[in-house]
Amino acid sequence: MKKLFIIIGCLFLGLTIFELASSLAVFESNIQSENDLKIAKWHIYVNDYDLGVDSTFYVDNITYTNNGKVSDGKFAPGSKGEFILEIDPKDTDVAIEYFLNIDLTDTYPQIKIDSIEGINGTVLTKENDTYSKIITLNDIQNGKTDMIKVTFSWTDSEEYNESDSQLGLDENSQIEIPISINFNQYIE
Repeated sequence: MKKLFIIIGCLFLGLTIFELASSLAVFESNIQSENDLKIAKWHIYVNDYDLGVDSTFYVDNITYTNNGKVSDGKFAPGSKGEFILEIDPKDTDVAIEYFLNIDLTDTYPQIKIDSIEGINGTVLTKENDTYSKIITLNDIQNGKTDMIKVTFSWTDSEEYNESDSQLGLDENSQIEIPISINFNQYIE
């Protein structure tokens, strides 16, 4: 009787091994295939600077408004400034959505953003302190770029005297505005 159980056990073990081996062979033969998906190009330029998917960069090409108390081209408490961002997806094969944020609270608490607005037909959507826009594939293929004008002012307040003095120590110092921008592929 014992020999019968050993023979039946060996038979079942052999059958199990055979079934496992044949199912693995089927799985491996089904998994082999060729993939012909193409990867889309993705190069977005902001002010002629090639950005990746997510980037923080600094703008230092700023135009200052003369308020009569400050020399031309200089920035001081009570004066205003502006700069233009040009978002150009000229080397991109997919529709994109971008999210733009400018936060000066840690860098320059005395400088306040007055407005961020699209110009030349660019219409931005604002949610909290983030501005966003979708650039369609059709717009990209037609060479459209987004233009954004940012205006800001230096608050003239006793509260900021210490930080104002730090900025004024170097007569050739330049203000660099940190811009955070995130790009995502947009499925139309």
